[in-house]
Amino acid sequence: MPWFVVDDSAWSHPKVTAAGNAALGLWMRAGSYAAQHLTDGIVPGVVVGMCKGSPAQVRRLVEAGLWHEHGHTCPHPKCAQPAPGDYYMHDYLAPYNPSRAEVLAKRERAAAKKRDHRARQAQGDQPTPPRGERRPAPEREQQRRPPAATIPDGWQPSEADVEAAQLARADAGQPQLSPQQLDAVTRKFVRRMRDDQARAVEFGGRWQQWAETERVEQQPAPGGDVIPFGRRPAQVPVDIFGDAMQRAQARTSQEGGAR
Repeated sequence: MPWFVVDDSAWSHPKVTAAGNAALGLWMRAGSYAAQHLTDGIVPGVVVGMCKGSPAQVRRLVEAGLWHEHGHTCPHPKCAQPAPGDYYMHDYLAPYNPSRAEVLAKRERAAAKKRDHRARQAQGDQPTPPRGERRPAPEREQQRRPPAATIPDGWQPSEADVEAAQLARADAGQPQLSPQQLDAVTRKFVRRMRDDQARAVEFGGRWQQWAETERVEQQPAPGGDVIPFGRRPAQVPVDIFGDAMQRAQARTSQEGGAR
């Protein structure tokens, strides 16, 4: 999942100041679109309309130099020429945002690593020998491999484990896990491994399976708790003793008045 990078000095950059806050909101949304769809900085005109960008906001971005129209003469070598009606985000790629080719290559490396890991698990965690090399004898291989052990204190998944799990969730149409959700998954995983006294050479593959199937709980809507429709409010307890005293006093008053 690529990110649209905003420099920490952007808040005071002269181009940003000249564009103004309203146009900057359009610039940010368009940058997020370009990162998600790997357009290498191209902003289609139809996306500008989807973002409710006004002609005035587009004009301010172009005049400030944050966007380029078709036929621009920007000397930056990586500022591509957009099609008529589209725009290009100035200096999008280097050194801020990765290109489409870089993102796809990174995803392929992660997928290949995951396929290799699963293949080794299917073979009993035995690494595949290079072509022309014989697999060592089982007794010798057992000596070379580290012994299986219980999960250590403070165990954490590697960056490759997290990336592979997030990629698998994306392939399955599942939402990405936030850092807080990843921490919660890890705590549950470590607790289960300890309860089961599980032993393994490494626990990354098992953790990936947990993270891939983790269900993300929906966050409550803002505005406080909501009482489900149809639920009756709690009944107020009745003061039986107090009611009895009031009825007795009323009878006493009536009898006294009759006399």
